[in-house]
Amino acid sequence: MSVEYVEKLYNHFSIFYDLIFGIKVFNHGRELAPEYLDLFPEAQLLEVGVGTGLAIPPLPRNIEITAIDISQKMLNQTRKRLQSLSIHNVQLFKMDATHLEFPDNSFDRILAAYFISTVPDPVKVILEMKRVCRPGGYLVFLNHFQCEFPVIGFIEKHLSPVFYRLGFNTGLNLQELMEQTGLDVESVEKIGALGHFKAVRCIKALA
Repeated sequence: MSVEYVEKLYNHFSIFYDLIFGIKVFNHGRELAPEYLDLFPEAQLLEVGVGTGLAIPPLPRNIEITAIDISQKMLNQTRKRLQSLSIHNVQLFKMDATHLEFPDNSFDRILAAYFISTVPDPVKVILEMKRVCRPGGYLVFLNHFQCEFPVIGFIEKHLSPVFYRLGFNTGLNLQELMEQTGLDVESVEKIGALGHFKAVRCIKALA
């Protein structure tokens, strides 16, 4: 699955996105995101894969938010949401997450809400997120990761090619991702009514 395929898929998906990802099971993680991010006044936050902006309203207004997405139609939906809620502390950019157009160490906090399983190369995206995060900063992932129970994990891994064509990878292994990207996991917590998703907070090591 190429970046171009993902862009095309989510451009088409933009009008239905909120109907699927705006439900309570996903909102639980978004509502808790400010706590996981441990935000402070004037913090610089990057949201990677902003989608239609569902994760932005719970965030405080006294921080500076930069949000990117590969899909222009998703960004158009985000802009409408921000305007309707009179949210003015957000800058939006159309950008490929595998090539973040920001200098090293640009952001205090980075959020990827239900996003990292939608990209063709999650390792490359996480390495880019790590690059632009300041030393000692937090990277927070709200996402589904492969189940630790062997039987369920096996099923998820082998169903992944089917869901992958729909833009979602069910076989992401959290431990492998962290090993491949050199991130230190500070905390992992199950979120959502059934605990199928996790909030993962990582710290970029001090130089």
